[in-house]
Amino acid sequence: MLRYIIALYLFVYSLQLSAIAPVKPSTLAFIIAFDRPCDEAVLKEIAAFKFNQFDALNLEHTLFKAVYNPALITTPQAEQLLYQLPGVLMLQEDSRVDLRTTVPNDSMFSHQWYLNKIGALQAWDLTRAGTNRRGDTIVIAVVDDGLHIHHPDFKGNIWINYADTIGNLKDDDGNGYTDDHYGWNFLANNNDISDSNYYQGKHGTPVASIIGATGNDVTGITGIMWKVKLMIVDIRDTTNMAGSNFAFQSDVIKAYSYVLHQRKLYNATKGQQGAFVTAINSSWGVDGKFAAQAPLWCAFYDTLGKYGILTAGATSNNLVNIDITGDLPSLCQSQHLIMVNNTNSIDALAPSGYSETNVDIAAPGQGIKTANTYTKLNIKNGLYGSFNGTSAATPMVTGAIGLLHAYACEKMMDLIETDPIRANLLIRRFLLEGVDVIPDLVGRNSSSGRLNIFKAMQVMDQFCYGTLNTTTLLLNQAIVIYPNPGNGLLNLESIDEVLSVQCFDITGQQINCQISNNAIDISQFANGVYYFKISTVNATKVLSYVKQD
Repeated sequence: MLRYIIALYLFVYSLQLSAIAPVKPSTLAFIIAFDRPCDEAVLKEIAAFKFNQFDALNLEHTLFKAVYNPALITTPQAEQLLYQLPGVLMLQEDSRVDLRTTVPNDSMFSHQWYLNKIGALQAWDLTRAGTNRRGDTIVIAVVDDGLHIHHPDFKGNIWINYADTIGNLKDDDGNGYTDDHYGWNFLANNNDISDSNYYQGKHGTPVASIIGATGNDVTGITGIMWKVKLMIVDIRDTTNMAGSNFAFQSDVIKAYSYVLHQRKLYNATKGQQGAFVTAINSSWGVDGKFAAQAPLWCAFYDTLGKYGILTAGATSNNLVNIDITGDLPSLCQSQHLIMVNNTNSIDALAPSGYSETNVDIAAPGQGIKTANTYTKLNIKNGLYGSFNGTSAATPMVTGAIGLLHAYACEKMMDLIETDPIRANLLIRRFLLEGVDVIPDLVGRNSSSGRLNIFKAMQVMDQFCYGTLNTTTLLLNQAIVIYPNPGNGLLNLESIDEVLSVQCFDITGQQINCQISNNAIDISQFANGVYYFKISTVNATKVLSYVKQD
């Protein structure tokens, strides 16, 4: 002990020899770890010299905080002197830490109540990146009515096709579209994607802002993704040139094909060309129609999924059972399409289509603070407003897909690169298994729940770190019947051996259906809704079917 005290006083004497500078406030400190307990009283005797105080940080007195005055001693001198103390194992500079509630500084963030409800703030603690861990820039396609490229709340977040130079009147990248530097307007058939250059689009900007209004930039609102590249694909406007304010299914397929080309090119060139499009937002649809009336449109979702693109779609804004009334694309039978209905601030189902099998998940869609279109009138009166409906709920799911890509672990990244179909199905399951189960949504969508991005990330963690495997996650998504709706002759597909199939009418009464080689025949029964209880070696699932001759 005497040797230890002598060493401390030698240390004190060395401090007295240090250079003295003009007095400045003391704000600096080191954290010191000793290999033995230290006498706090002895250490505090040093406080009269260059160190203001020594405070024990643990009961064992092996960790201390040493505060020093930078006016009396420099940081390197303080570090050197502290290392002269006997028994010092390690030291580091002390510094401030912030509580990671990850609240952005956007001026209207306080109005975005729904972000906390869907777990966005907790998700931002895990990632706010616009790239995945292998450096791919995440792109989300917004197929809608355009977005002005100079809107102040999208700085840095609008995708640019650098392969096609703007203004040279050439199709530089050979994709069939001249000067599509910022995307394409499929209704006007030009490269003007801005929603207020010569017409008044009022839909695409709010939708895009929910996904990717630039976050933490002191401006307006924050998107679910603070950083992202939004590929703007315009299929609907009100210009006199186009002569209409609606689109056709052919416009949708052309728009989807444009997006698909960019992802296929990205995959084929290993990221040297094209765009890493992870999701498409489709906040539109057709009431009263069935999948049999749009087989090419419905089939395109599987085509997109083959290359790694998930689509989030908005179901009807009418409070109806879409299995009965019809709705597109809700009734398209693709596991690469996630259909969304909407809830209000108290987690009640808001006016929107519902189905236990053909709508997948809900998200808030009432009173959603969004960016308004960038028009002269809005610049004068306000660039922000309120947005309602499934069109508002859907982009929350689309943004969540982007965040899951940003968060994906190496195991997940391998699948995204080598097996994009399976990767898509996993992301779908992460979202659906990570919901907050809401009583008012039981029987109203297949997950009985409302989006929670943070919980979806936790489900992804279970997959990434071994507690869930791919097969387990895909069991409930591995049984499909098609075409649905149909004329009563339908096919059954399952990744597992089918043990039994039971058929029921809408009243729950079992009926005698003909089953042979994974084909089901109920063509002799009247038009209406039927249910099939299908059991495999790993799961049992009930699927609804609409027979329509």
